[in-house]
Amino acid sequence: MRPLFREDTPIQRYRVGARWIRVKRDDQYAAPPAPPLGKLRGAMALLETLYLRGVRLVGCWDTRVSALGQGIAVCCRHFPGMRAIVAFPKREVDGVPVAIARAESLGAEILPVVAARITISFAEARREVERRNGVMLPFGLECPEAVASVARAAATVPAEFTKGGTVVVSAGSGVTLAGLVRGLVGRPAVFIGVSSGRSVESIGRCLARHGSARSRGIRLIPASEEYSVPIEIDCPFPSHPNYDRKAWRYAVEHASSLPSPLFFWNVGA
Repeated sequence: MRPLFREDTPIQRYRVGARWIRVKRDDQYAAPPAPPLGKLRGAMALLETLYLRGVRLVGCWDTRVSALGQGIAVCCRHFPGMRAIVAFPKREVDGVPVAIARAESLGAEILPVVAARITISFAEARREVERRNGVMLPFGLECPEAVASVARAAATVPAEFTKGGTVVVSAGSGVTLAGLVRGLVGRPAVFIGVSSGRSVESIGRCLARHGSARSRGIRLIPASEEYSVPIEIDCPFPSHPNYDRKAWRYAVEHASSLPSPLFFWNVGA
């Protein structure tokens, strides 16, 4: 039986037309009951930091299409006595999303928040968590620990897989892209972050906060659809329709014109 978390996620190769694309399957970082989500690297690092500070209650914001809350619920099990509150936007016409229900079954408390502007809803959730003497995890898990965890994973990628070529990744918050810019040993000619819905200006500010904004060759691609709109395209590996698949579509459509070698970082959700 494989461990719940694995640092050495595989790199696989797929043919797209006349080109090959190597894919970092970081969606395989976590095994069930955790979701296939590479961002749990950062979650584990951040929770360890908080745990050592004496924090025993954390809150996280989850969307209706992600599975971060489920992942946080699983991660908390590794820290004795740590509990999670998973907040999510509540809408009158919808029930509890499947991943949120899974988080509850794994020991998390769920906190429905009336759907409003994301900044307002997040602030309401944070107030409730802090009222209980807990700590709200940053939106999108944007923190130094998360960026550093991606950078460490990126540093294990052989230099010849990315040097002088193109790296494509889904950009939700910008954390994974910032970690790749910092960690890859083989410097690509271009980093392409394809927004899953967030504005490229917000992603750019995330990169700036983590020292990556001025790095050469970063290209941010605006979202073609709203965040909540999934896309269905052929993809030879498991990918999330609201996140990675949008970036994979870009890689496939532009493969013939992008510098080689081509490398895709699959985050999962």
